[in-house]
Amino acid sequence: MDAGPQTNDSFADALKPGTELLHGQFRIEKFLNAGGFGMTYLARDSLDRIVVIKECFPSSMCCRSKGNVMARSRQHQAEFDAVVKHFGAEARRLSKLQHPHIVGIHQVFEDNMTAYMALDFVRGRDLLDTIEDPKMKLHPRDVKDILLRCLEAVHYIHTNDVLHRDISPDNILIDGKGNPVLIDFGAAKEEATRASRALSALHVVKDGYSPHEFYIAGSTQDASSDIYSLGATFYHVLTGEAPPDSQARVSAIAADRPDPYRPVSGKFPQFEDAFLHAIDKALSVFPPDRLQTAREWIELVDTERRRSAALAQAELDRQIELSISRLVKETNQAVEADIKMQQVKQAAERKEAQRLQKLVQEQQRQRKKTLDELAMLDDFEFQEEQQRARELSANRSANQAHDQMNGTDRKKKRTLLSRVLPFGILRGTLKGNRRSDYL
Repeated sequence: MDAGPQTNDSFADALKPGTELLHGQFRIEKFLNAGGFGMTYLARDSLDRIVVIKECFPSSMCCRSKGNVMARSRQHQAEFDAVVKHFGAEARRLSKLQHPHIVGIHQVFEDNMTAYMALDFVRGRDLLDTIEDPKMKLHPRDVKDILLRCLEAVHYIHTNDVLHRDISPDNILIDGKGNPVLIDFGAAKEEATRASRALSALHVVKDGYSPHEFYIAGSTQDASSDIYSLGATFYHVLTGEAPPDSQARVSAIAADRPDPYRPVSGKFPQFEDAFLHAIDKALSVFPPDRLQTAREWIELVDTERRRSAALAQAELDRQIELSISRLVKETNQAVEADIKMQQVKQAAERKEAQRLQKLVQEQQRQRKKTLDELAMLDDFEFQEEQQRARELSANRSANQAHDQMNGTDRKKKRTLLSRVLPFGILRGTLKGNRRSDYL
């Protein structure tokens, strides 16, 4: 990280070299630069390691007195306290981010009546210095690699519910190995601006790099807002200048005038069409028209990743197809088994029905046979009875005929005998077992 054109003499309120912070844990080496919300120094920690110290110093409302940072007036005190509070809170939140392309925050502390953060020292130059140096010429492959690494970092912070809000060429450092590192998150600035109307006068947007929603208090800001700023940064890398201010673009569109933005698609043959088209889409004025996520942008410009994504999608489709095929097969087997079971059940039911039908028929046959036998028996008995009746009638008729032939004398003899028997006048009544002559 270079100090740039400024020195410690260029800012009267800057901490002097040798100043100690946090009871001697940090010692200021030199002043680096200043912005609307703070100043940055090169320092050494208690282990003699080089670090970067960022001091919360909103110069429009504070000054330094005997080393301490104080509000310029009582009217500024509440706003100044709000800035310091948000600076410390945001620094603590950002300290939880761990990524090779995001500057690391070692410590957050308070001293001199303001807040500080100690960050990694990155040896190298920022992207703005790199692209403006006529001796530096980034190869298209290097530009693409830097963009992809920045997108990885942006994807990481977005998945951790953090917005950078201040992506621009001067906030991307390029280390000695050509790796980009995002620095100077602008979230604390944005939160402080919300805290007070007085703070809104501070410069918290960068013309050309900030999307139009950054200019509107209370507007919705999301991942696509950082996408716009990153698109503007790489527009500058390609064209050598920042894109038109987003407010001017919105005004032109609202007035039914042509958008002053000039697309890069088709103008740089050393880059793939997909690469250029993605920058143009990222720089769409209205958020719904932009690329919505860093991951979406990565898949558009990274050929290998796009191929891997396509292969992964194809494999996923194949797995889904296999799963569906397996499910269909299992379903068909289950249906076939159910049909077979139903067929077996129906066959068993038909067999049982046939058995019951035969049983009923046999019962009916036996019943008929029994009824027939009973009918025959009744008929036989009736015939026997009729025969006996006929025989009895015949015997009776024979007896009557016999009686008619011998009936008168016998009657008289029996009458006479019945008269004389009581008086013992029976002669030769019985002779052995034979009948009497009178009988």
